[in-house]
Amino acid sequence: MKVIHMAIEKLAIELDETIRQTRELVASISDALDVLMNKDLSDANARNEATNQIMIGLQAQDRIEQRCANIMSAMTQMSKCKVSFDEDACDHVWNNLSMDELAKPEMSGISARMAHGEVDLF
Repeated sequence: MKVIHMAIEKLAIELDETIRQTRELVASISDALDVLMNKDLSDANARNEATNQIMIGLQAQDRIEQRCANIMSAMTQMSKCKVSFDEDACDHVWNNLSMDELAKPEMSGISARMAHGEVDLF
């Protein structure tokens, strides 16, 4: 039972990280709109800056989609372990996901701990 509880806690942490990334995506798009409405910038500069911010936001959306698919895969694999869900089974589920930040706990949310000025992709 403890292993299942730990697996559910890990899912909750990863879902919380997904929520944080989604907020960053929305902030990026909002920032792009602010740039477009900034009368102090030339039209060309505003368009270029906004385009860059929107592209970063779209990359983040792709990453969020991958993250959600991996979380769903982990949940599906966990639900199939009807007989026994021990620590080895739990490790197998997480280690076989396609995103490193889900498979390797030390990478989860790493961009939230780094200053870089762009939308977080992890």
